[in-house]
Amino acid sequence: MESEARLILPAQVTIDVLPGLLKKNDGLNLPVQQVDFSQVVKADSAILAVLLVWNAKSNQVLQVIQLPKELQTLIKLYDLEGIFTLV
Repeated sequence: MESEARLILPAQVTIDVLPGLLKKNDGLNLPVQQVDFSQVVKADSAILAVLLVWNAKSNQVLQVIQLPKELQTLIKLYDLEGIFTLV
């Protein structure tokens, strides 16, 4: 991708593994514009907090690719539907 910073998430993005992933790559400060969930098999609400941080730091609306159904449900429940662009 030319001008877009795309992050492909690993198979697990849960509260148990996120702290290590974020520390290892200074993850909260990455210039993320697209987040790809295509490889994710297990996720929980902790990744939603990370998405909110990345969205706040981006100069455009964060694009979220292949968000798992359970996280889509949480986005609706938490009234975050207008925050991200789901692709």
